Amino acid sequence: MNILKNILTIIAEIVILILAIIWFIRTKEEEPVIVIIGSSVFLTVSLITKLTDRKSRPKIVFHRKNDFTMRGPLGYTPNNPRVIRVGIDKVEQYWELTWVYDLEIRNNSSVTAYNYKVDFKNKPNRTEIKGAEIGKIQPIKPDDKFEFSFRLTQMVTGTHIDADKYLKENADKILKDMKIIASYSNEHDKSFTTEYDWISDSNKFK
Repeated sequence: MNILKNILTIIAEIVILILAIIWFIRTKEEEPVIVIIGSSVFLTVSLITKLTDRKSRPKIVFHRKNDFTMRGPLGYTPNNPRVIRVGIDKVEQYWELTWVYDLEIRNNSSVTAYNYKVDFKNKPNRTEIKGAEIGKIQPIKPDDKFEFSFRLTQMVTGTHIDADKYLKENADKILKDMKIIASYSNEHDKSFTTEYDWISDSNKFK
């Protein structure tokens, strides 16, 4: 709607300028000169504004926050004594480890983002996104913010000490190569991208 309105405004200003020029050629009066000057100024301002609008860009940014981690036992391995002394033996078990993050998506600009699409590059297996369907939010208005739950799950074998150590030390190792690529456009269909680095929690704009 804004594009059509801008085009109609420019066309109207061109028509007025042409009519003023014809008026001056026929009459040689002072009034059409004033109209020509005024129309030229308005037309120049409209063209500059339109060109500036075409270059303006939305800025989709991502930010993650650690939510919680947890481990769940899935049973004992065969590598344990037949009689387990509770509180004494370091029992080896199968564990399901889970890391949960809040993933925030925001339009950090004064320009609405259209045709929003997102792609996960090098996403580890056993990861899932919970919340609204990421990648199908459009348009994203200025200062809009959406939050999703990002969950990573891994299976490991060891004692509860091993499981806790793995939880503490390995999330960044598993996610170090993952990037989120968002593509979107402004109202003039000019395309832009945001590349989010998971480990550094930083955004690059292209």
